Amino acid sequence: MTRPPRHVGIFGNREKAEVRSLVPALSRWIRKQGIRVSLEAGITRGRGLTLASLVKKVDVLLVLGGDGTMLHAARAAAQAGVPIFGINLGGLGFLTETSEDQLYPALERLFRGDVHTERRLMVEARVKSRSGRTWSAVGLNDAVIHARDRSRVVALDVRVGPTPIGTLVADGLIVATPTGSTAYSLSAGGPIVGPTIEALIATPISPHTFAFRPLLVPVGETVVARVRAGHAPAAVTVDGQQSRPLSFDDEVTFRRAKAHVDLLVLERGTFYEVLRTKLAWAELPRTRAARR
Repeated sequence: MTRPPRHVGIFGNREKAEVRSLVPALSRWIRKQGIRVSLEAGITRGRGLTLASLVKKVDVLLVLGGDGTMLHAARAAAQAGVPIFGINLGGLGFLTETSEDQLYPALERLFRGDVHTERRLMVEARVKSRSGRTWSAVGLNDAVIHARDRSRVVALDVRVGPTPIGTLVADGLIVATPTGSTAYSLSAGGPIVGPTIEALIATPISPHTFAFRPLLVPVGETVVARVRAGHAPAAVTVDGQQSRPLSFDDEVTFRRAKAHVDLLVLERGTFYEVLRTKLAWAELPRTRAARR
């Protein structure tokens, strides 16, 4: 059980017509429950608040859209310490547990406090250049070093903590959170990790040697990658939304971020149900008799 919210913020994918059409009726319904509503400017044609201002005023952020919208919202919500309740209006929807047809029953449970909180760790990528300048970004899913020209490979000197583990020549390197283990890391051959487990996953992308395999790293450790000269120029991208070009000899340090995201869910342990229903994970093939 969580404390019932008194002030709800709504953020959504402004490019989706279903979001724009849903918001007016949804806002009226929430107000009829005696709960305040504030809207993000993008879904109100500029009449609402910026996302950064919105998360500072509300008790819960209601996110309408797919996983990309959730990733965008997560960064702001984590900074403000505001929990997120996701409604899937997108495709696969790994981060948004509730579908649109379940919206109002789910909100009734939220307003009773009949939901659970899952704390999700985030990953920070911090770049240090030869000149000493730094850049950092935080993501809920992953941080990825990749070639700026996707047809070429990068070379990275990699270490875990103070220990060098070798030079990776590959399409890139993903450092994912458990939440992001079912995203890019999975497609690159990384393991599926329960979302509340405290670890980071370092997954090489198409490495040129079998010596580099996916590695589960304790959250107290750092993964450091230095960009080697002689190969393609690289960049680092966080959650597919924040990017920074890298120069040769730049170092990227990946670590557990100080911020975290609280996701509100209706039931505990639904992650494995989501795997089964959305990825057909561990399903047995249909028998010949069943196919007839």
